[in-house]
Amino acid sequence: MTDKNTAWYLKPITVIFLIFFVLGPFGLPLLYKSPEFSKGLKIILTLIVLFYTAFFVFIIYFFVQSTLESIDQLLGPLNL
Repeated sequence: MTDKNTAWYLKPITVIFLIFFVLGPFGLPLLYKSPEFSKGLKIILTLIVLFYTAFFVFIIYFFVQSTLESIDQLLGPLNL
């Protein structure tokens, strides 16, 4: 299944690394362009990336909300 003529950025280990550590969902076109993955594996990896991304968006939302509440508590007595 591995082809010697496959570009370095379409090789499985590179695609997985880019999707999960660098590009997130923006790396999905590389996944679908790569001939190294089966259709079923592409679908499974897409779902994992979408859940992974949604989880991080959820965490960032609550982090920002908590930070803004902390700032309001600190600046409240100053009546700004």
